[in-house]
Amino acid sequence: MDISKEDIKCVRKLSGELDTDQDRSMFEVNLLLDDDLHERFQDYKLLWDCYPKPSLPLRKEHFAKRVMEEISEAPKPKLIFLSTKLKAVIAVAAAVLVAFGVYLFTQDNEPRYTNHIIALEGERKHVTLPDGSSVTVNANSELKYPEVFTDDKRDVWMSGEVYFDIVEDADRPFSVGASGFEVKVLGTKFNVNAKGMSKIVSLVSGKVQVTLENSGDKIQLRPNEELSWNMESGEVVKRNFDVSKTTAWKDNILLLHDLTLEEALLPINEFYGTTFTVSDSVVANKRINAAFEDQDLDQFVQTLEFIADVKISKQSSKKFTIAPSDEK
Repeated sequence: MDISKEDIKCVRKLSGELDTDQDRSMFEVNLLLDDDLHERFQDYKLLWDCYPKPSLPLRKEHFAKRVMEEISEAPKPKLIFLSTKLKAVIAVAAAVLVAFGVYLFTQDNEPRYTNHIIALEGERKHVTLPDGSSVTVNANSELKYPEVFTDDKRDVWMSGEVYFDIVEDADRPFSVGASGFEVKVLGTKFNVNAKGMSKIVSLVSGKVQVTLENSGDKIQLRPNEELSWNMESGEVVKRNFDVSKTTAWKDNILLLHDLTLEEALLPINEFYGTTFTVSDSVVANKRINAAFEDQDLDQFVQTLEFIADVKISKQSSKKFTIAPSDEK
């Protein structure tokens, strides 16, 4: 609501009771607070402007009296005095609101992983990300990613072992977060194995940068290079690797390269979601060097018995024991 200087000047002329600053201030405050009073004031002012001659029945004294009566009936503004305790409560509430606002702001700027892929033992899951990138999640591994990537970045999180085939997008770098490290790329193919204390990033094509969380070191990899570091000892190694061996799992190939049967139990059980055990120390130390491609569990058991010269007994649907072939 706007009250012009002419409005206030008019009332000052109409009433000798508005001579003091206090009276004038109260009158102006009441006009601001009461819309009805202001409308009535405008009506009186209009009458006054239209009939300015003293010969008319409307008298200044009567008009001024009516205006003051209307003012006196208007509710006066109240001053609120807060106790010290109430002020403290309000201060705490304000602090909470500010903190909550900061929390919401930071949450809006953090990636929201609305999709969670979990591959259990014996599973390998293929996922297409919102940008069209292809990802394969190995057994005992996880992948988290948002429903839609932002305009300036593509962030995902993983644990276990995951193979990435990333669509190139120069305006939106792709970032893989994991425990203890981060991998940033534009468009490339690479494998990340974060199982156990040793972490390995193996680059198939393109270019990646690995950032180690503890030291902050940034290490770049080129095709056929992999970075391996032990989170316990802190040892970091950069070396060449065999792509076909490292990424065989994503093509549903169980590769057992120069392992004892005892050493092979972990990858076998993980790949098939089973529990194979060895009952004999001689059998446990037998070495095996083989690739099992697209074989179901029954086929794998038959093949392993043949190439390792062992006898495999089925205890339940997912539980087996490995013994010497001549054991009855």
